[in-house]
Amino acid sequence: MNALALHLLKTAFTFAGTAAAAAVIFLNLTVPADAELVDRVAAVVNDDIILQSDVNQRLREIQLTLDQPGYPQDQQRRILAEQRPVLLARMIDDTLTDQQVKRFNIQIDDEEVDQTIARIRDVNRMSEEELRRQLDMAGTSYADYRQQIKDRMLRGRLLNWEVKSKIVVTDADVEAYYNANRDIYASATKYDLRHILLRVKPTDDPARKAQVKRQMEAIYDRLESGEAFEKMAGLYSNAATAAKGGRLGVFSVKSLTGQVREALSGLKEQEFTQILSTEQGYQVFYVDKILGSGGKSLEEAKPEIQEKLYAERVDREFKAWLENLRERSHIEIME
Repeated sequence: MNALALHLLKTAFTFAGTAAAAAVIFLNLTVPADAELVDRVAAVVNDDIILQSDVNQRLREIQLTLDQPGYPQDQQRRILAEQRPVLLARMIDDTLTDQQVKRFNIQIDDEEVDQTIARIRDVNRMSEEELRRQLDMAGTSYADYRQQIKDRMLRGRLLNWEVKSKIVVTDADVEAYYNANRDIYASATKYDLRHILLRVKPTDDPARKAQVKRQMEAIYDRLESGEAFEKMAGLYSNAATAAKGGRLGVFSVKSLTGQVREALSGLKEQEFTQILSTEQGYQVFYVDKILGSGGKSLEEAKPEIQEKLYAERVDREFKAWLENLRERSHIEIME
């Protein structure tokens, strides 16, 4: 199976809107003439069965993809052994969802399937003749491919019916997520900062630390009384930036330490932080300017957050729905 043929099926997976959106679709391959004629049952799923030959066929499809990059034989065997139970579980889930499709009599007409395949061809910039040629190279017929697309579309419609239609993301949900992740949506904000640093070494004795802290508190009192921050930094800061009035430069929110980021939160231009005890010593930071403060507001971020929360809930609810379906079903693995 070539890479383009595999890509076609993955693209089909996206357009078909299958319930098992994380699964990988593999093309059906023709069974070799010397294949074993005696088949066995791999699993019983309610009134349906999954044949061992179907599982082996899926494994052969995986092996074809492994042959292309030239995996060593022992690595191929290990990967195939690991994939067998994964594939069987996926096939059981597909069978369960297909049974529910029949139960609810969900229908998709031929025109919808044709339109989906046409969109797949458009995305891949491929004519129908080229699509058929690629499928033929992969060892499957156009009719089989078309049925796979239809099956995925039916499962996607079932997902809409059973799961998606019951999920609601409220404004309160969006606001709670926004407030809990403000750093993400404020990441466009940048601060033009100044600071005053009075150095204290971790090894300094407590008396020395207390003395330096009292000095910083005296400076802080003068700042609160209206003394210019730039002037106070030039007079008293121990940092090399003192010569520039304590100017540090422009920093994005994400580049700041959590301690400084928290201290700056909510400050406006020409406001300064409380005294911070840092690794370098005692510091006070001053917001000279706020740049790019248009980072995303709640209203601007709302569509993105709604989409994220909705997708997370669909995934979670689908897994719960499928697990409930398994528990209510008769599943017997024969391997």
